[in-house]
Amino acid sequence: MMRIRVPLPRRFCTLAAAALLITATLATSACGQSQGATPASGASAVNPDSVLGRADRGRMKGAEGAQVTIIEISDFQCPYCREFAAGTYKQIDSAYVRTGRARIIYINLPLSSHQQAFSAAEAAMCAGAQGKFWQMHDRLFATQREWSGQADAVTRFERLAGELQLDMAAWRDCTVNDRTASIIVSDAMQAAEARINGTPTFIINGRGGQRSLSGAVPYDQFAREIDAVLNGQPAAPGAQTPPAATPPQP
Repeated sequence: MMRIRVPLPRRFCTLAAAALLITATLATSACGQSQGATPASGASAVNPDSVLGRADRGRMKGAEGAQVTIIEISDFQCPYCREFAAGTYKQIDSAYVRTGRARIIYINLPLSSHQQAFSAAEAAMCAGAQGKFWQMHDRLFATQREWSGQADAVTRFERLAGELQLDMAAWRDCTVNDRTASIIVSDAMQAAEARINGTPTFIINGRGGQRSLSGAVPYDQFAREIDAVLNGQPAAPGAQTPPAATPPQP
């Protein structure tokens, strides 16, 4: 498999000890989700009405028939992911997702250097099992400075869940018993083949080709890449591109 070789962007959280990776296969399977393909998490034969099925579906936003799928590989404790969520993401959501031109799928990559990142991912995925992943996503990033590095982070996540008026008994059962942990681990395992070493990282996938971006990319740059995929424009020489797709692994 071809290795991605790109300069390390400045606004980028990295994993110090080992690279965590993701493949273009993930983009392919995600685009096929509505046709009954393997879930974006990589889990096979998952009951769509189960906690795992609902959580996996909940982190997908936008029209199933959108021309472009944006795979966002992110860490809730990464400050540059917060920067993206506060700015560029909202503009993409307004201009592309809500207009039906793009779909976005959130892939968890909790870095080992961020002690609360995995718990934050579980908080969001368990909210997603109740159809409120993106609402929890927004609150986690908006309050990141309040809970990041704090011993009582989980208590703070519970407060956010309460604000979203979730079924708290179900949400607590989901988080305490790690009901969605397998999806998060699978996300990281699928990340093991493309040698992307930090967050946020994005794969833009569509009939017009595939592009990748790394770091808290400004909206104008992101929009150019989305438009290029929508219009079928070939990537410029030296542009960041994901590796060739490989068949999904069981």
